[in-house]
Amino acid sequence: MKKQLLRCLLVLAMSLPVAMAVTGDFDGDLQTDLVYWRPWEGKWYVFSNVDPAGIVQPLGQGGDIPVPGDYDADGKTDFAVFRPSDSTWNIILSSDGSPKTEALGTGGDIPVPGDYDGDHKTDIARWRPSDGTWRYVSSINAAVKTQVFGGPGDVPVPGDYDEDGKTDFAYWRPSDGTWHILSSLSKTVRVTQWGFSGDIPVPGDYDRDGKIDMAVWRPDNGFWYVINSLDFTVRAHQWGIPGDIPVPGDYDGDLISDFAVWRPSDGNWYIISSMDYATVRIQTWGYGSDIPANTKLVKP
Repeated sequence: MKKQLLRCLLVLAMSLPVAMAVTGDFDGDLQTDLVYWRPWEGKWYVFSNVDPAGIVQPLGQGGDIPVPGDYDADGKTDFAVFRPSDSTWNIILSSDGSPKTEALGTGGDIPVPGDYDGDHKTDIARWRPSDGTWRYVSSINAAVKTQVFGGPGDVPVPGDYDEDGKTDFAYWRPSDGTWHILSSLSKTVRVTQWGFSGDIPVPGDYDRDGKIDMAVWRPDNGFWYVINSLDFTVRAHQWGIPGDIPVPGDYDGDLISDFAVWRPSDGNWYIISSMDYATVRIQTWGYGSDIPANTKLVKP
């Protein structure tokens, strides 16, 4: 069950609302929080920089998939889960604490929430591996939009790769390591080879240019490989060991994605600050059976 959950947890669509500069920011301090979801309890645990007591929020049950996002455009990440058994999205809006339930998807679909319509709210969305169909519900007018892009074996990696404020449809193909990005701005498709089979895609804004960069983490050597969209230079940085789970995010509030991993074997988060790539933060939060839930990752 955990393997299935981790497979469905992919990089959170990072076309972030203007009000929310940081993904995984549950307390509104403009920094990614350390968060895990405990399936057997159905509870979320947030290590908050604002509240020393932390935040504990009941939501979900075994078999659910965490789908955090800013669904109400208040600048905070909302607790949310997708339930494959009945195709429902269950969300707690941070603006007023009210619950919200919507239906979209079915068993076998991969949830891919993001701001596809550019209204600064996270839209519920799913990608169907069997036929490569993306479908999302616009938070502007509740219209359902569909796009065919990708197919069996591909890994969805949606994000704002063209800096137009909208999430782009995108997938990574493990068989040949190619990234396929459908720009919401130009409506053109860009194909770039980056990574190999066995890598884990970890897109993020690693150069602070407002665009999502193509990046992979290689489990066998712990290296992060990034193509900077600012100048197309390539970076490689070793951070992590086999068995870790990559959890990139802006943990220091500088608007740059930090290299970070969560280690199930000891429950520690290992984060290296992008401010100097020397300052290291190690924090115990969670343990082996928990699911890191501040970003969404997929293991191909």
